[in-house]
Amino acid sequence: MRFVLLFLFIFAACDRETPDPPQATSPPTSTAAQIFATGRALQARGLFSQAEQAYRQVLQQAPDNPQYHYYLGVVLHAQSRFAEAQTQFEKALELKPDYAGPRIALGKMFYDVHGKVEEARQLLTEALKLAPNAVEASYILGVIHQREGQLQEAREIFAAIATADSTHLQARLQLGQVDLKLGNYQEAERQLRQVAHLSPHEPTAFLGIGQALLRMGRAAEGQRALERARVLDEQNTQLKPHQDALRQHPNQPQTHSNLAALYSRFGRLKLAVEHYRQSILIDSTYGLGYQGLGTLLQRRGKDDLAAHYYLEALSHDSTLAESHNNLGLILHKQGQLEKALKQYERAVRFSPSTGFYYSNLGNVFLEMDQLDQAQAAVERAIEIDAKLYSAHILLGDIHARRGEFARAIALWENIPSGGAASESLKAKIAEARRQLSAQEHAPR
Repeated sequence: MRFVLLFLFIFAACDRETPDPPQATSPPTSTAAQIFATGRALQARGLFSQAEQAYRQVLQQAPDNPQYHYYLGVVLHAQSRFAEAQTQFEKALELKPDYAGPRIALGKMFYDVHGKVEEARQLLTEALKLAPNAVEASYILGVIHQREGQLQEAREIFAAIATADSTHLQARLQLGQVDLKLGNYQEAERQLRQVAHLSPHEPTAFLGIGQALLRMGRAAEGQRALERARVLDEQNTQLKPHQDALRQHPNQPQTHSNLAALYSRFGRLKLAVEHYRQSILIDSTYGLGYQGLGTLLQRRGKDDLAAHYYLEALSHDSTLAESHNNLGLILHKQGQLEKALKQYERAVRFSPSTGFYYSNLGNVFLEMDQLDQAQAAVERAIEIDAKLYSAHILLGDIHARRGEFARAIALWENIPSGGAASESLKAKIAEARRQLSAQEHAPR
């Protein structure tokens, strides 16, 4: 996991570095500047081959501009075309010997790709002499020290970065990991908890916290932290393709909505809200964005506001079954059964393969004492999803309402037990047995 983290940091540093524009031999034309800006925008979206074409085009107009060669090298490196990238970085240095950026890029590449430790250190040290505030050069030099076993030197670098910039989480993360290797378990825990506080979805921080706690004999806490790291790692793996899609298509509302839906599923609600909102800022008629915001509000118990968003969603797309169903739930809760019924009916019409929509429909029919319709809807729910145990319970309720207590008991007793619902079910069964007994002993 540490290697992956290093690679991501290296790439991000190359991508975001904007060294002072060097003096070109001949000033670039406005057209060249526009093409270069296009390349930078494509690079930021992860469209490296397209960015490469833009940089090659601008170099045809300004072949002696070292900055253009540098950025061409960056996107070639991102495509794992390391020899070509090296050529461009070296050309940039030939044109401008005091250019720190290419030295940093070459230092990273020499170490990661070729394993040339001393050459990498020399290049990074030279870059720091030219640009003393180049934090990425210091950081990568620290990582090299760390991975080569020079832990005290690495710790000094990471501590200096973290002290100068408390928001530099990667340096603080590495500082915690170095302390862990040095046996400074309490200090490692302290540093890594700061990372986890500021970046609560970073699995590496929780992994380190878990390891530190285990080594201090706090086994239960350590195991919980390790489990948290495992869950976050799995979540981040699922999120990555959606994050990549967003990076490449930042102006498509669907990419924001898809990512928001996963964030919501994983409980990252602030991020979910941010991306649902962005989807409707991009397209004010995008129904799924309003639906997503409604779902988040409903989960927080803000039913009136949620209903507003569902109605807005449906005004743009009347086929959104989830909005119909959720609006039905709100109306059902308010006792507006006829209105709830209409929404549930629309939900099953637009999504006829979703079992719990039929179950909700059956539930409102039951409350309206329309038992035949209730039974038909609930049996359809079970046909779609045999493990929808709430529908089995509801079917038992329908039998009980008819006085068919033996059938209700038989259904309920076949439902797997567990959780708080189990106590409620036991109470239903006990009451049904009492009613059945009363039936059997009633005068005929």
